[in-house]
Amino acid sequence: MKKLKNATLKIISLIMVWVFTACLISGCSNEGTYSEVVDFEPYVFVHSEGIAAYGNYDIGVCRKLVGDVYTLVIFLDDDVSSWDEKSRNTFYNKRFFPSVNYLSEQAEARGVDLNLQSGQYTTQSNLTNALKYDGVIQTSIENVTDNMDIFAQTAQTLGFPNKEVMHGFLQHNTGVEQIAYILVFNKPGRAYAVSDCTYNNSDSIEFVVAFSSDEKGRKNIGSSLLHEILHLFGAADLYDIDGKHSKRYKLLKKLYPNDIMMRSATNPNFLKIGRLTECLIGWSDYFPPECDCVEWWETDAE
Repeated sequence: MKKLKNATLKIISLIMVWVFTACLISGCSNEGTYSEVVDFEPYVFVHSEGIAAYGNYDIGVCRKLVGDVYTLVIFLDDDVSSWDEKSRNTFYNKRFFPSVNYLSEQAEARGVDLNLQSGQYTTQSNLTNALKYDGVIQTSIENVTDNMDIFAQTAQTLGFPNKEVMHGFLQHNTGVEQIAYILVFNKPGRAYAVSDCTYNNSDSIEFVVAFSSDEKGRKNIGSSLLHEILHLFGAADLYDIDGKHSKRYKLLKKLYPNDIMMRSATNPNFLKIGRLTECLIGWSDYFPPECDCVEWWETDAE
């Protein structure tokens, strides 16, 4: 989904103490599951609107999917849903872990320098109150702006005065600059990525809101979480999300029919990370010249 913008920063105080646990995830090469990358000369944009092709590239705290990257899962309850230990472990081990491991494999297969680490917030054993959002998280994309306080509220519940302090604390304790946050609720819904960047050269704390299953209750759509994590690092939707780029969609469907930003699959290994997506997440310095054409730039008349 497109990144959402919201420049409002809410500062709230709180007193709960939580424990941060982490584990390192390493990938292994897996030939045949990634798009072929060939030697090429870097392609230089000459189009006057070239910057638009990069979407949210190099914006916010998740700038490129290279180097040291930390993915942090935060399990949240709301007024209509809650987690138990078994459900948390199932999501982390069977949905989240395979997703980030897939990214490690894809990067290693391409020779990309990516040290992908992961962790989760869990409560101390003597605390009985779950980490909770005060209200109901919307599961319809059309209504997600109702929950733009979600990260500020999460930071408060974890004991920080605001989300910037929380982010700085985690950067210091992990030693990692780029932290991708995944806030997860135990109910059906459609995941989305959020950026509150004001585009005024200040950093934005980006995050994904995800659910234990999709809108139909299916828990095995393995590519959806990957799709949203890639958004944080600059990847763009390749399908016609707003109904205004039918010519672009026709072009991209022909070029990248199995790209992870084009469609979903139960097993992410059925999909690929194509040359365009590689460019947008910082895995290459090259924007595919076949995309620098009228079909890419033209927007359908309203």
